[in-house]
Amino acid sequence: MWRGNLARLQIESRCSLYDAKGNLLEEFFQYASGKSEDTYGTGVLFYEVNYDFSGVFSKENYIIYRARAPKDDRPYHDRGKVTDRFEDLLFQIVEAGKLKALETVPQIVEATLAGHPLVGCTEIEGNNGMRAVIEYPVKTMNVNERPMYQVDTGPLAFPDFDVLTEDVALVDTIELAYVAYNKLDEAYFVIQRQTPVDPANPEGPKVCHYSDIRRFDATNSLLAVVGG
Repeated sequence: MWRGNLARLQIESRCSLYDAKGNLLEEFFQYASGKSEDTYGTGVLFYEVNYDFSGVFSKENYIIYRARAPKDDRPYHDRGKVTDRFEDLLFQIVEAGKLKALETVPQIVEATLAGHPLVGCTEIEGNNGMRAVIEYPVKTMNVNERPMYQVDTGPLAFPDFDVLTEDVALVDTIELAYVAYNKLDEAYFVIQRQTPVDPANPEGPKVCHYSDIRRFDATNSLLAVVGG
């Protein structure tokens, strides 16, 4: 049977949500962004009025984000059941090779300066004891010889616990965010929102922008990939 398109999407983060008893509720995989395109076109391949395209999949649900500038009347995100929109979904998750836990600031600085790929994991708690474990590659790392470090990386799949109620599906809590931290027990997130261009005019033109900042008590851990 002919299929119009088979898209391969690079995974950039995983967000695993657990209930208060430690039971895994759902895993969300956020994929790398691209730009709106005329797929398999014969002329100009990017749309002139372009937008950032990215999203999240679990085994049951999907989210597609379309970040337009300026914002228009079309929705910023589209959420639903995988089976209602896609014929099939295949997860090809490749496990990392030899890993080393970085347990001290000097170890973090040393691994960064040695050029090892770094993987971060941030655990936060929300409503009713719900817990999220977010895993991601560390794309931007700042270090100095004092020693000090600061992670600043994303985007990643972030659970907005503030909107979670019994009537809200888990997929409807997931947003795109960046994370920053410079110690292992605290993390800051900045979430992409539809944001007024002029803060003094909240009803005026809007763009999709990372503007909503949240702080969490967190458990951060960092790993270095030191072998294949």
